[in-house]
Amino acid sequence: MIYHLCKDVTAWKTWPADIREQARKIAFHHAARDLAVETKTRHLLTRLQESGIRPIVLKGSAIAYTHYRQHGARTRGDIDLLFPRGKLAAAFRILEAEGYEYIYRQGYLGQELGFKDASPGQKNLPLDIHWRSSSYVLLAHLLDYDEIIDSAVTIPELADLPCAMNQVHALLHACVHWAKHTASGDSIRILWMYDIYLLARELDDEEIQHFIHSATRKKICRICATAIASVKQVLSCETLDRLHDNLSKIHQHEPGARMLARRAASFAISDILSSGNGSVLRNSLQDILAPPSAYILRFYGKKNPLWLPWLYMHRLSSGLIEYARRRRPDR
Repeated sequence: MIYHLCKDVTAWKTWPADIREQARKIAFHHAARDLAVETKTRHLLTRLQESGIRPIVLKGSAIAYTHYRQHGARTRGDIDLLFPRGKLAAAFRILEAEGYEYIYRQGYLGQELGFKDASPGQKNLPLDIHWRSSSYVLLAHLLDYDEIIDSAVTIPELADLPCAMNQVHALLHACVHWAKHTASGDSIRILWMYDIYLLARELDDEEIQHFIHSATRKKICRICATAIASVKQVLSCETLDRLHDNLSKIHQHEPGARMLARRAASFAISDILSSGNGSVLRNSLQDILAPPSAYILRFYGKKNPLWLPWLYMHRLSSGLIEYARRRRPDR
């Protein structure tokens, strides 16, 4: 990213020659890798869409195409795909037919699985398969698949059908992603901040109002305002100022704001009771008590559905034990 942003600036020539050459080589390496990943990703998305499955490409893998001038400038370590609950089993079959194999799972109460390309000689990016847009209970239902797909946009280089969030949804998701990593105690990467800057900068007046309305309705104004304020410390544009000024004036009860505290737990019993939204309460309980059967079978490496009652009980009991252990004062 530094190479692509700086190489045409006059001051670039004053940098030490060895640093400029190293940056150039790294940028070319990523560009070549990006072309290979793009070919594989387009093939996979085409296979999925032809089978009636329309995944949403999340985060950096989508923003690289929608907002960066050079795709390879937005480095990423994996490809995040969001699927509807009812399509997970069919999606897993296609992934495995295309040479991907299951490699890891999230915690017992998690909502994602990891796959890698096991084809001989392939070094493609691993896949993170999601069935919720966030792994944090408080944030998981802010952007549901149906809402996203109804206004999704097309990435011609990757798929013929729409497969990415529109600008408003993408910025909301980027702010939530920032909050999730803040809660996890992670260092905030400059790439995530630059994503927010690019997404905000491209909003028109109507989209700005839509963003503010959506953040208010979804009760994440403080999350968005705090994420944008963090970006404003290092990058500036008029849209960021307008968004921050408007969001900061909105005062309402926002349960999700606890995610702004570092080391905030990803799940608390109070979360599912605090939203004041019946559908969020129902969906949160469904996620905890009855996640998709395809996810459970893959999670445990089983194929026979007769295992499901026992697997559900094991997941719930193990998840509650894990939750209780993390809530202990000495942790």
